[in-house]
Amino acid sequence: MHVSVIIPAYNEAVRLPTTLAATAEYFRMRPETFEILVIDDGSTDGTTAVVTKYAGQHPELSVQCLSYGGNRGKGFAVRFGMLRAGGDLRLFCDADLATPAEEYEVVLAAMTQAGAEIGIGSRPLRNSHLLVHQPWIREWMGRGFNAAVQLLAVPGIADTQCGFKLFTAPAAQEVFSRCYIDGFAFDSEALYIARRLGYTIAEVPIRWSHKDGSKVNMVRDGLQMLRDLMTIRWMHRTLQKTGEKARPSSSLHPKA
Repeated sequence: MHVSVIIPAYNEAVRLPTTLAATAEYFRMRPETFEILVIDDGSTDGTTAVVTKYAGQHPELSVQCLSYGGNRGKGFAVRFGMLRAGGDLRLFCDADLATPAEEYEVVLAAMTQAGAEIGIGSRPLRNSHLLVHQPWIREWMGRGFNAAVQLLAVPGIADTQCGFKLFTAPAAQEVFSRCYIDGFAFDSEALYIARRLGYTIAEVPIRWSHKDGSKVNMVRDGLQMLRDLMTIRWMHRTLQKTGEKARPSSSLHPKA
């Protein structure tokens, strides 16, 4: 088994050394082989140089920084990495490691038990451990957005936005090759498509800690995310199941 860890990064030069070290240390203790792909989303703070330096200091590890020039958005970065990863399993996690890498085995176990192709970390579930909560305004607005997601996109999923999601390689290719959203609503789009394609999604309680330095502007990005929910429904309106899996409409083409 080979695991790809995809870390989208925009101006994360300060946090990445700790994140890379912690992620590599964890996966070195596991039986799977692994690669770490940092996707530089147009950083201006030397993010690529930090990753390159770390990779040079640890030639025994498979650590790369992939970039495409310009700031395209977190959704674009995750999609870019997911479609270029080589792992049998593909995990994307945030550069701040709000969810520690150790939760991989928790999500994987839940996927295996459920026979699911996708496993997602979820903060509101009863057995989740929120070690450090978000400021109340962010938590309140996040709940409001999730209510809209439940209504418009993926009912029944308590938390679409937690930055810790694990896909099998076939599911990653099928889902992310159909995605369009470049911004922060990309999670909702990916899960919406996955549902339409007939994939099973395991929602898993995890450990999570709020980290300062979020790139999300709650007002500007929140409004854009709501607009994106309507776009998701419109763009994928012709995605229909035929047999066990859905087939895309001829108008859909991957952007990354």
